[in-house]
Amino acid sequence: MNRPTDTAPANGAEDSCTPLTAEAHHRRLAWQCRRGLKETDIVLNAYLDDHFLQDTAAHQAAFERLLACQDADLFEWFTRRSVPEDEELDAFVKHILRLLGAQD
Repeated sequence: MNRPTDTAPANGAEDSCTPLTAEAHHRRLAWQCRRGLKETDIVLNAYLDDHFLQDTAAHQAAFERLLACQDADLFEWFTRRSVPEDEELDAFVKHILRLLGAQD
């Protein structure tokens, strides 16, 4: 049975064929920011809440790539114990830390 693509699924789940509203996209990203380490949660949520919407489309895309990374890697990068091998992610991690006022 076909249903119009401008209606939400009855169970409240996001339909992969329907574009997300800005609010739904933010909720999805906020859910993905929930990690096992408080330190990573703080950095990710601070960026999402305070900077994501005003940042460039390239940085927004890099943030979504960052969310696909492992928690342990994020912790290492945010605490400057290591850096991402991917140069784009490395530059973006540094960007986030600068925005959040992290000291070198």
